[in-house]
Amino acid sequence: MVEIMLTGLGAMMGSLIRFGLLSVAPRWFGKLAELMVVCINLLAALCMGIVVVLILPGWMHTILAPGVLGGLSTFSAPIVDIADAIQKPHGHHQMLIFKTMMTFIGGLIIFWLGMQIGQQLR
Repeated sequence: MVEIMLTGLGAMMGSLIRFGLLSVAPRWFGKLAELMVVCINLLAALCMGIVVVLILPGWMHTILAPGVLGGLSTFSAPIVDIADAIQKPHGHHQMLIFKTMMTFIGGLIIFWLGMQIGQQLR
């Protein structure tokens, strides 16, 4: 029960951080704000790579990995973008393909990079 509560608290913090970043993105980045979800997911993947190799107490790992970083990242947004694009014959399919590749393939590469950083921090 404690792990569930720790994960929930961490997820709440991660979701609030994501919401805050997405709220200010249009003011700060203009048209580039469209890439904010990708950037947030890549940041979460990098941090997750670091967290998984660090030797942390169990409670801290629970708060950070499935909690904060799980709440920060959102992989449902790219899936919704893909579903919307399938229904529309015309649109920004090139940007959609770029964002999807950056999220999934880039995420794996960034996760690996995070693991390398984490190894150096140990």
